[in-house]
Parts: sequence; C-alpha cells; structure tokens
Amino acid sequence: MPKVAGLILAGGKGQRMGGNKPFRKLAGRPLIAHVINAASRQCDHLMISSNEDVSLFAEFSLLVVVDKPEPGQGPLGGVLGGLSALPALPDGVDWLATFPVDCPIVPDDMVSRLIGAAIDAGKPAAFASHVGRDHFLSAVWHRDAAEIIAGQLASDDRRVGGALRAVGAVGVDFPVGAGQAAPFTNINTPDDLTAVEAVLASLIGLADR
Repeated sequence: MPKVAGLILAGGKGQRMGGNKPFRKLAGRPLIAHVINAASRQCDHLMISSNEDVSLFAEFSLLVVVDKPEPGQGPLGGVLGGLSALPALPDGVDWLATFPVDCPIVPDDMVSRLIGAAIDAGKPAAFASHVGRDHFLSAVWHRDAAEIIAGQLASDDRRVGGALRAVGAVGVDFPVGAGQAAPFTNINTPDDLTAVEAVLASLIGLADR
C-alpha cells in the first residue's frame, strides 16, 4: 500500500457537546486519544487539524496543521490544510486519510480498503459508507485532489460531499462484524458519549465471558 498520512480533524466548536470536544472523556481517555490510536494502526504519519493553540495538543507530539486557505473554512479547509502539509513529510507521501475526532470507532482496514478502491477506480479519493449512510469525513484523498478543493473553497463552497463528487470519489461499504461496534458512530452530544460508552462496555463484557 502507498505511504499515507493520517489527519485527525479536531476543529469545530463542538457546541452541542458543550465545547472542548476533542478532550471529552470516553472510557477514561480523551476522544482524540481514541482516534489517534485508531489512525496510528493504519497510517505512516499522523497530524492534527486544528486552528486552536498548538499547546493544547502538546502531549500527543504530532504536527498541528491549520485550515487552508484560512481558518473558518470548515472540515474541507482542514482537508486542504492536510494535503498542503504532505510535501513536508518524509517518504514521498501522496495520500491523506481523514479521521473526524468525534468518530472513535473506525475499522482497522478502513485506510487500506479506501486507498485500494480509489486506485482500482483511478480516482483521487474514496469515502466510507455504512448501512446506506455516507461518511464523507472518513475518507482518503490523493494530493492531486488539492487543486479541486482549493477551487471549490475559492468559490465559497465548503461542502465535503461536493468535493468528493467533483473528484469522482468512490464509496466503500463497511459492514459490522460479529462482536463489533457499529463503525463511524458520531459523538456530537453528551448523550451520544454515554451511549457509545455503554456499547463499548457491553462489548468488553462479552469478550470477557
């Protein structure tokens, strides 16, 4: 598989969560720590996308990149920021995998399957889907997609789905395996956090039987 950089999308205000979303605790650890762990199993390099003070993320010792062309562009600006940072990485990295910070349950084969599907289709991007729902931020992007994204943002169009359609991205379905939690579950509110915590606890309990 080609070398790939993982980008943790940790921007956004998290207002429905009451703020400070990346550091809300799930099973005793910050959400961002869970996502970093999931991404580290699949990527050669890791970065964090945020416009906040980089000192907030110092404990993770990862490069923090800001939105391009400027803050306030939403997640698509974060994707462009990550793609813009690829030339500074070693090993000639051409692919970027994005992991939203509010989505801690990620299949371990997500990146390899998405890149494989994109390459097979000759497209510069692919995104995950589960039970008929598309998850545009759980995606991979080739550096060649940067120019199209930049043009879209210049037209004040911040839709991630629009960018994926513009590059002809491939959707890849991820089913749930036996004894697994549903992938790509978004945590947007304290109730969501409680629900996912209960699911994880039940799975641990089943594994211990």
